[in-house]
Amino acid sequence: MSKSITELHERAQKAQAAGNKDEAEFLLNLASKLEEADMVRHHFGYFVMHAQAILPHDAQPRHFRDALQRAKRILADTAD
Repeated sequence: MSKSITELHERAQKAQAAGNKDEAEFLLNLASKLEEADMVRHHFGYFVMHAQAILPHDAQPRHFRDALQRAKRILADTAD
């Protein structure tokens, strides 16, 4: 995702240099939203890691293990 964010910042600079202020503002706003989504994903990853560490594997209820596995799949699917 960081590559996309960098690309949006570069495009915004080019748009601003060309005098297209609205496009530059839109691109910077979009980059900001992607940065926020990346941060939320990062924190969610830490949450999953700590949730898994709370209980030993053999003491985890089945629905808890299933939820952790789904969360890990989501994190893997949204990786850069």
